Amino acid sequence: MLIPTQIKSLRQYFYPCLGGILGGISISTHFWLIFMPISLFILWKGSERKIANFWWGFFFILISHSWLYDLHPLSWLGFSWIESVIITISILLFCAFLGGLLVYLWGLLVEIVLWQEDVFKMKILPLTVKVFFLSLTWGIGEWILSQTPFFWIGLGEGLVPGDIYLAGLARWIGASGLCVLQILIGFWIFFSHGRWRRKLHFKKIFFSGLFIIFFLHLFGGLTTPIKRNYEYPVAIWQTNIPTREKLKIDDEFIKEKQSIAQKYALTNQAKLLVAPEGTLPNNFFLDESSKINMLAGGFRNSNNELRSSLLGFQIGDKSFTSFIDKNRLVPLGEKIPKLLVSFSRGLSAVGGIQPGSDTRFFDPKFTPPLAVAICYEVSDGLKIRKAINSGAKLIITAANLDPYPVKLYNQFLSLARLRSIENKKNNLLVSNTGPSGLIQDDGKIIQLLDLNVEQNKIVFPNFSSEKTFYTKFGDKPILLLFIFFMGLNFFWKIN
Repeated sequence: MLIPTQIKSLRQYFYPCLGGILGGISISTHFWLIFMPISLFILWKGSERKIANFWWGFFFILISHSWLYDLHPLSWLGFSWIESVIITISILLFCAFLGGLLVYLWGLLVEIVLWQEDVFKMKILPLTVKVFFLSLTWGIGEWILSQTPFFWIGLGEGLVPGDIYLAGLARWIGASGLCVLQILIGFWIFFSHGRWRRKLHFKKIFFSGLFIIFFLHLFGGLTTPIKRNYEYPVAIWQTNIPTREKLKIDDEFIKEKQSIAQKYALTNQAKLLVAPEGTLPNNFFLDESSKINMLAGGFRNSNNELRSSLLGFQIGDKSFTSFIDKNRLVPLGEKIPKLLVSFSRGLSAVGGIQPGSDTRFFDPKFTPPLAVAICYEVSDGLKIRKAINSGAKLIITAANLDPYPVKLYNQFLSLARLRSIENKKNNLLVSNTGPSGLIQDDGKIIQLLDLNVEQNKIVFPNFSSEKTFYTKFGDKPILLLFIFFMGLNFFWKIN
């Protein structure tokens, strides 16, 4: 029988783990309103205990990134069944450990800044300054991580589709601002609950918070009716070729499928055909000149290096005449450390790819200028924003998400939808096994093809030169606020 001290000890582990699990589930699901506020309440409640912070972060990543296990089996790359299990589980646990470590470090800062006195009896002004500083620290942390290959999805992007109205604020504050906002909501719940438990006045704080959240939803959801433009039909080709079978497929098979996709596009008066990442093999040539302008994911050689690219074919071309290379590569899956090159081609069919230019601006001349994200790059809102500031009028996201499960597809959609909201741009999606379709500039899905089936479809994207506040100024306001609140904290500590 458990004694009270043992029960208390178990709770100290149970609740942080539960909080992380709930947060991980809420990422890119419709359960955000149910799970994420509870998860962040638990995070703040245990924030003075270092081990609680670690376990929250560990389980948050373990659940939200559990799709990494679907790399298994890797037998098609020469690994045994047991080696495959060890590799995939090790990758998942390593990512979860890093997540736990980062939240642990954030918790250390919380302890230094916030827990030096009774939080529930602090004056509102200094408490507000401290909490804003800590929340902004988390948001800046996610912003920094989003510029590295070790970031896929965070609190900011995870708000979609759970609360699309609150996510509308991304046009002003971007993903990092949404992240800060969620951390603040978590603290508001924690603080209201704590004062209620201590029989202190809490109603004013609680109802003021409700009013602010209600207003933010209204502000985020305020949109003018969007007029659809049907002047530029685009054919998207969802190829549905399993990654594990690509090594067995010859050029003739691709040429036949590509010819069928072209005929479909021409029959429907499309002005452009778009195919997903990795569709065309290296050194691919058409037998007959292209009858339509085409953008197709494929591979090319540059200075004896293999690049994954979006290749542009103009009418009359047999080989590509324009391209944009993938810059952000998946660690191990595509970008392999030199020490490991002699041991494996990586955890994909084409390991050993080299990155191209970091610009995501692409002007193939036969289409309006584009902002291009190739798969993993959709998580980098900064580079997409830069491309739009350079003149891009539409986002195109080409991907290959096979062999991952629906969970990753949902996260991919969340990322793509938030990029549309941030910049008020349509986002044309074309993926190997899905998701493929069109996202409106307010983040709503206009059209989405069925997953895991080969399909051709006509969509009608809007091209727009309009720029949002976020597009113009990016994360500078968040950075300035961070510096401001950091300075206030330093001033109060000195005095």
